[in-house]
Amino acid sequence: MVHYLRSVGITESRVVLVTPPPLCEAAWERHCLAQGHRLNRKNEVAGKYARACAQVAQDCGTDVLDLWTLMQEDNQDTSAFLSDGLHLSPKGNDFVFSHLWPLVERKVSALPLLLPDWKDVAAGDPEWSLLGEGGPAPAEMD
Repeated sequence: MVHYLRSVGITESRVVLVTPPPLCEAAWERHCLAQGHRLNRKNEVAGKYARACAQVAQDCGTDVLDLWTLMQEDNQDTSAFLSDGLHLSPKGNDFVFSHLWPLVERKVSALPLLLPDWKDVAAGDPEWSLLGEGGPAPAEMD
């Protein structure tokens, strides 16, 4: 994936790889059994994928958000991050956002603003604010 992104002009400095989160095997097994299946994933294997993702990030010079490691730090209960033992819950999504946003913000903070700040858009005539055409400037509309 990183090589493809490079081939279309996206530099490594603009890429963030995200590892899979940990797996709560007990909860996922309950989910599997309710569907008539046996446990089909292991947290140990998710960890192998996470380590491989982190290694690719290092080899390619990209940032990585290692959810598998971060969510298991200090032996915290990972089940709260997962709705069924595998998929992220609202708390898991909040966790991802809280760790991903600083990485993204750092990458985009130096980019120029192409459009005005939302507070500077005239509600009565947004075309003027966005395109510079039409009626009065936003300050004149107050």
